[in-house]
Amino acid sequence: MLDQMFLGVNLVEKILDQLQEEDRRKHEQKLQELSIIADSNIRDQFAAELLMDKILAPIEKAQFQIHDAAKHAQYMAEVIGYHYSDHGLTKEQASKISSQFRFLAVQLTAASSLHNLRLIYQAITLFLDHISVFKHRERKYSIEREVREGILDRLNTCIANYENFQRRTVLFSGGNLDNTLKPHPSKLPLPPS
Repeated sequence: MLDQMFLGVNLVEKILDQLQEEDRRKHEQKLQELSIIADSNIRDQFAAELLMDKILAPIEKAQFQIHDAAKHAQYMAEVIGYHYSDHGLTKEQASKISSQFRFLAVQLTAASSLHNLRLIYQAITLFLDHISVFKHRERKYSIEREVREGILDRLNTCIANYENFQRRTVLFSGGNLDNTLKPHPSKLPLPPS
């Protein structure tokens, strides 16, 4: 089964390509919507949010978490190479999976934005779903558990919902957090008459 997935194409790279293509389509749709918007304030705010997503790197603590996750991916590549039979893998399958973990490590260290990190997180999750058929006798040594605890959990602490990311960028840029969380007075509902 795994051999069919690896024929001529690296699974993680294929998953990333698919996610990036989907993201490109969404981005094009957003740009079309942006061109329709007549209110320049909304257009400027939307453009600024797109730029923040592309340009701003994660905060320093998140960078350490990302690099630790990359180190763990390298560790997984090494461990699978030695203990492949314990997981029901052939030496060839183990070699292919190990190279995928090394590729993930490279992708993690190259992640330069929250958006890229989310894509990689999705790719790792989908990759793990594909290789989850290989089980160790003991749960504490399972590939799934190691990837979840050593990689996905670390990345999850770096990936916040949009509001938390926005709060970090406001604090990073020296803005006032209180003003960004309060609605503009013109957008508040009118009191009953």
